[in-house]
Amino acid sequence: MARALVVDCNAQGRGGRRSTLDVIGVGPRLAATILERLGLETELVQCSDLDAVRRMSGDASVLGVSAMVGDEPSAQRVLGVWRRYRRGGGIAILGGALGLDPGRALGLGFDAVIVGEAELPLIRLAEEGVLGSTDPLRALEALAEQGRRVPGVAFRSARGVVYWGRAPFTPRELLNRYRPEPRFVEAYPWFWGSRVYVEVVRGCSNFYRPTIPLPDGRRCVLCNLCREGLLENRLWCPLGIPPGCGYCSVPAFHGWARSVDRSRIVDEVRGLVRLGVTRIVLSAPDFLDYGRDYLVAPHPLTDPRNPPPNTREIEALLRELHSIPEVRRGEAVVMVENVKPSLVTEEVAEVMGRYLRGTPIYIGLETGDPEFHQALGRPSAVEECLRAVKLFAEHGLRPYVYLLHGLPGEKDEHLERTAELIPLLKKLGVERIVLYRFRPLPMTAFEKAPPPPPAVSRPAAKRLYEEVRRFNEEQKRVFIGRVFRSALVSMYRRRFLVAYPLAHGPTTLVRGPRSLIGCLADVEVTGVISDRLVEGRVLKVVKCIDRRRAPGAEHKYGY
Repeated sequence: MARALVVDCNAQGRGGRRSTLDVIGVGPRLAATILERLGLETELVQCSDLDAVRRMSGDASVLGVSAMVGDEPSAQRVLGVWRRYRRGGGIAILGGALGLDPGRALGLGFDAVIVGEAELPLIRLAEEGVLGSTDPLRALEALAEQGRRVPGVAFRSARGVVYWGRAPFTPRELLNRYRPEPRFVEAYPWFWGSRVYVEVVRGCSNFYRPTIPLPDGRRCVLCNLCREGLLENRLWCPLGIPPGCGYCSVPAFHGWARSVDRSRIVDEVRGLVRLGVTRIVLSAPDFLDYGRDYLVAPHPLTDPRNPPPNTREIEALLRELHSIPEVRRGEAVVMVENVKPSLVTEEVAEVMGRYLRGTPIYIGLETGDPEFHQALGRPSAVEECLRAVKLFAEHGLRPYVYLLHGLPGEKDEHLERTAELIPLLKKLGVERIVLYRFRPLPMTAFEKAPPPPPAVSRPAAKRLYEEVRRFNEEQKRVFIGRVFRSALVSMYRRRFLVAYPLAHGPTTLVRGPRSLIGCLADVEVTGVISDRLVEGRVLKVVKCIDRRRAPGAEHKYGY
């Protein structure tokens, strides 16, 4: 049987994550599952575990690397190890956002690239005998010679680069056929205390386009084809402007919103909590798109505002998840992440508050300037973002807000208006503000924009950065005296244990013996270290997980 090695390089950059250390995404686990179902003996490892890459490379005829834009150094390092230790030929395939520019990706040394969603290209490569071949590259060459295309694949041939176009969007029936196998989560250290993402919606319903002048000279002519009329017509723009917010590649990469069947989601969560996973995140570009596609079927869901949220399906999903014994007993927590403010209603907030009380909810504000906010292609208004914060806070959720700086067309007054909103955000109940620097991504309207400088190099951006830092540090003080049920996952600087609250929250450093790694404990916050980190003490150990799963490794970077 042919063997495959899948390596997760997402967010590894030059080698090792410096933030979101507790995140386990969907993509690599899904790719490993697909390859296994297609008949390959498959292993999944993290990019940082080069010893495992060396150990498993010898017999792996297929190397699959998943990487984001910016992860080139780590992806190339893994590729070099595989080529050195691989016995014989084989094929190295790159997937993920780094593969959206196939010429650049192939220039890194990979043999082939999956451009877009992986399901259909991998299935076709298996059907055509490429993945199971003793000489996969020759099998790809033969396909090209015979004129048998595999959309979504680019590869280096003897005659140059062959690119068969972007992959088709995966239909719902395939989303439901390939459920990531729970066992692949065990490839990650601290998996029991990490946020494990479970896909509930693929794609996004926002097919608006930005109306500001684009870096490549194009400018929306305000034809409103993407905002009115037939849902199918919104897929197309007469100027070829990619859909969605100008900085986001989700609609172009993943297409319109498609919901995963409720039974499939519940089965996956059950399997994960049986393995000891304690923190589940229902993954979606917008959780409130869940079930909305059912309301417009068979048409594509390309309207971010209508129909309203399918609260019946949302409530049914959350109710079934909370019937899982470990979730009901509080030994595992279910959370959601992103929502569109344009879809938040009193009814939505009430339903989510009933099942998700005490967990964070992320709301994209990006900029506090009303005109600039909507000119970016946002489907919401600033006032809707503020209303969403208020409603969620009133119903017991913990609102987090996203902000961006360095966007194309941004002016100092835009940043100043954003900073002016911070006191109001605090008053409305925002717990944390996440400030990102804009980064141009392939397949976005702002793809050709130059990367902006750090916030500290521009006075208005620096002021916003400092306001956000002060806000987050002050908000951390609110936690002093509160008790969080937390997973103790590793050591930090050989003196502290790192504790992750199950319902998410401040990463906490506590003193205690290494033997507590792998345990759930009630942890009291006793002080603030920084805007991202607090200190605490263990009040009570609630439950310990099998020690064989606890590597006891050092947290290299912390928070």
